[in-house]
Amino acid sequence: MRGDPYFLKSRFKSVCPETGRAIEKGDECVYFPKARKAYHRESEAAEQARQMKFSEAYGMGDAKW
Repeated sequence: MRGDPYFLKSRFKSVCPETGRAIEKGDECVYFPKARKAYHRESEAAEQARQMKFSEAYGMGDAKW
């Protein structure tokens, strides 16, 4: 859905706002369009995005919480 977080390969070098870890160009990260922020793949935000994708894929009741 529009505005939902999604995983991508980083186009720019940046720093995760949650963990402070470097995100190098080409690294997998999760992007939150509404916040306009990219998070490291090992951050809590990325884990929550993975859980949301999983619950959506299997039609779980708490999808889109």
